[in-house]
Parts: sequence; C-alpha cells; structure tokens
Amino acid sequence: MHNALLMAIGGGVLSALLYLSVTAGGLGTVILAYLGPLPLLMVGLGLGLRSFLIAGTVAVLVVAGFGGPLFGLSYGLANGIVVAVIVRQALLARTAPDGTLEWYPPGLLLVVLTGLGLSGLLLAALLTLGDPGGLEGSVRQFLSIAFGDAAAGTAGAEEPLTDLVDGFAQVFPGMVIVSWLTMAIINAALAQGVLMRFGRNLRPAMRVAEVELPNWTPMLLAAAGVLALIGGEGQLGYLAVNAAIVLLVPFFFAGLAVVHAFAGGRQARTLLLAVFYFFLLVSGWPIAMVVGLGVIEQWAGLRRRFSRTGPDQES
Repeated sequence: MHNALLMAIGGGVLSALLYLSVTAGGLGTVILAYLGPLPLLMVGLGLGLRSFLIAGTVAVLVVAGFGGPLFGLSYGLANGIVVAVIVRQALLARTAPDGTLEWYPPGLLLVVLTGLGLSGLLLAALLTLGDPGGLEGSVRQFLSIAFGDAAAGTAGAEEPLTDLVDGFAQVFPGMVIVSWLTMAIINAALAQGVLMRFGRNLRPAMRVAEVELPNWTPMLLAAAGVLALIGGEGQLGYLAVNAAIVLLVPFFFAGLAVVHAFAGGRQARTLLLAVFYFFLLVSGWPIAMVVGLGVIEQWAGLRRRFSRTGPDQES
C-alpha cells in the first residue's frame, strides 16, 4: 500500500513535469507534453482507478502550482478526463457463463472515447455561442492571430494567409480532437505494453486485431454526413463536418484490425506490418484507405474472415 501510494504520487509529479515542459518551447518539449498522460495511464492500468485519482490530483496541483489555476484546469481537461475514462472502462470486467472473465472490449472503449471527443466539440460550440460567428468565428480569429504572428514581416503574405485560414478553419476543431484522441490511445498502448513487459498489468492485452465496433456506429457517421449537407455553410453544417471527422477515429482502428487480421494469417506477418506502418507514417495517404476499410468492415466482416484463415495471432 505504501509503495502504491509513492508510485501514484511519483506518477502524478512526472506527468505534470512532462506537461509543463511545453513552457520551455521547442519541438522536443511538445513531444514530451504529448507523453504527459503516459505516467497517469501506467498508474491507473497498473494499480487501479483509486491510485490514478491520487496521481491525477497530485498532477493537477503541481501544474496549478507552477502555472496557475487555469493551467491546472487545462491539464485536468486535456489529460485527466481522458485518462480517467480509459482506466475506468479498460478495467471493467464481468464473469462469463463459462466462468472466465470478459474484459471491456477495445472497440467499445474506442466508441466511448469518440463520444468524449464529440462532447468536447459540443461544449466548445456552447461556450462560443455568444461570439461573432460562434465556434467557427472563434476558430478563424484564433488561426488569424496564430498564422498572422508566424507570417509577420512577410511581404505579400496577406492573401495566401487568408486562404490558408479559411481552409484550415473548416476542419480545425475536428483535427484537434482527432489528434488528442490519437495521442491518448497511443499513450494507453505504450502504458499497457510497458506494464505487460514487467508483469504489472491488471488486464490482458487489448489487441488491435480484436477491435470490433458496434453495428450502429456507421449510422452515426451517416447522420453526421447528412447534417453536414443539410446545414450547408451554417453552424449546423460546420459542427456536423467536424463531428464526422471525429467519428472517423474508431473506423480507422477498425481498419487497422482488418490489416492486422490479414497479416496475422501470413508467415511474413512482421514484415507485412512493418512495411504497412512505414508507408502509413511516411505517406499519410493510406490513412484514408484504412478508414475506408474500417467502414467496409462493418458490413463485410473481413476481420473475422481473415482471422479464420490463419493460426491464432498476437497483434
């Protein structure tokens, strides 16, 4: 108990320091800040929800102590909530009829995280309701200031800058949330991997090949698409477009599940996955293909078919 308390406090302090590193400036500190949730996830997935609450509280207090209450609040919103959701849902389990433990499925966890992202989008829209142009107007103002500072002193940059802001503003909230969710998922995978390496994990591995989305998820994506068409260039259309972007996240991982299931049935599994992830990271264009594969998977059941063609794999 004493060791668990010390580890929780240490995890909270480390997470806060990683988050605060961004104040030093530089690309490297941004990467460190992205790793801020990792110590909290290791505490939560290795020691449980209660230890995470201690670590999270310590982290918020440390961040607030260095940067002020608003900085502490931003840390809690950016890291604390999403980690709390991951830890709580990931550690849920029930006894199956055959006596074995059934752990919370990774596909449902992805859906819950996507719902959290959509809630954040809706909250942002409500908070900017009284601003000129609502959320879209606030985003344009923010981007104009950010890009304006970057282009200050560059002759003839005003017109291209306006076009850049106009184009980027259309998808900015959705892309920010997608980035936030992706980093949370990557941190969770890293935390679980490290814990398993040292035999400290509370639940078994959540394998990519096991990601299976509920049947109703394509309807949510279709509804967002219809609302985007109906809403046009108004606030409804703006919100629907960005909601659709966020809703693509679970389909991306469903597409990855198909890729892992396909590779898992081949002898050159490791080589296939290495080549695939290389092109995914370097080119970027396969992302759209993987999302499309995830959508098709909901009707075609490709993952189950590929899983039956090979031996049981770890993915």
